[in-house]
Amino acid sequence: MKVAVGAVAGTLGGPATYAVELVKALVRAFPEDSYVVLTDRPESFDSFVETRRVPLESAWMQPLWDHLRVPRVLARERFDLYHATKGALPRLAHPPSVVTVHDLASYVMPETFSLAQRIHLRWETPRAVARAAAIVVPSASTAADVERLFPAAVGKLRTIPEAAGANVRPVSAAEVAAWRARHGLGESSGRALCGYLGTIQPRKNLELLVASFVRAAGDRDWRLVLAGRLRPGYRPACLQSGDPRVVYIGPLPDEEVALFFGALRCMVSPSAYEGFGLTLIEAMACGCPVVALRNSSLPEVVGDGGVLVDAAEVSALAPAIERLMSDDAAVADMSRKGRARAARFSWREAALRTRTVYEEVAGCCGAATAGARDGANK
Repeated sequence: MKVAVGAVAGTLGGPATYAVELVKALVRAFPEDSYVVLTDRPESFDSFVETRRVPLESAWMQPLWDHLRVPRVLARERFDLYHATKGALPRLAHPPSVVTVHDLASYVMPETFSLAQRIHLRWETPRAVARAAAIVVPSASTAADVERLFPAAVGKLRTIPEAAGANVRPVSAAEVAAWRARHGLGESSGRALCGYLGTIQPRKNLELLVASFVRAAGDRDWRLVLAGRLRPGYRPACLQSGDPRVVYIGPLPDEEVALFFGALRCMVSPSAYEGFGLTLIEAMACGCPVVALRNSSLPEVVGDGGVLVDAAEVSALAPAIERLMSDDAAVADMSRKGRARAARFSWREAALRTRTVYEEVAGCCGAATAGARDGANK
């Protein structure tokens, strides 16, 4: 089977990580297949798979990328199937297609998106869901959202959870100390660090996190370390609060993710909605205790491997932070449970289940094409 995979990897975040890890696992599990990644960043894939460079100068050029540049590549070569990993499918002719829909945040929480983003996503998502032969989602929660908003898509849904990458694992104390020193956070674990990693955007509730951390810390010399790219046009006031205990270190390269989690007492993500919550799985895989709100996909992802808070309020979140920042026994217990929980998620399993979807789509569409051809010849 020859499969083209569309992957936007130039923007840090869950969809880029998903594309890299899934393709890597597919190549390992199915060496007899031919995978070709159509991407803006071939260097993210070149070491393990064949690529085609498809330029993407900025996020504003995404429609051009999806609907003109990718179809040009698909037209030049014969592929049995095209897998779009970021929720949009070309409107021009293309092979049988699978699309991954990571979440429906633009529908569930439209107020947290800019007008341009809402228009773009409301245009692309219904068309991708309608055109795809199969729709991959990362959680039962996202599957339920798709079923509710696009009832005709129910039979095409395939729920395939994501996982932490092979390199996102516990690291040594020496490596953590060097990382802390590089970022001006002190070499030793004497100063306790709480952290957040993810795209910084309205639905992530960073203002709530900062207020809860400040209450939990009181007059103690703790630090809240925020990492992740800023969504274009958005910069929360909490990043400019002037409180020296709140530190923003910017986007985090992949090779520093495990070091970041290794430096923390706990990772806190008070997001109001997640399609999966990949950074929580990554933190747990590193033995970093996690705190999240009990909503959307997070209970099915975190399970008993972290602390789930029922209310998006300082009075509920602050005590959970304080406990993990000050109670060594609680940290050890959550670290153990988190690692066990994360181990239940596997990119190999995701690849096996995704390959089954490919077989279904290529087989069904191939049979349909052959049938139509035979009918025309009678």
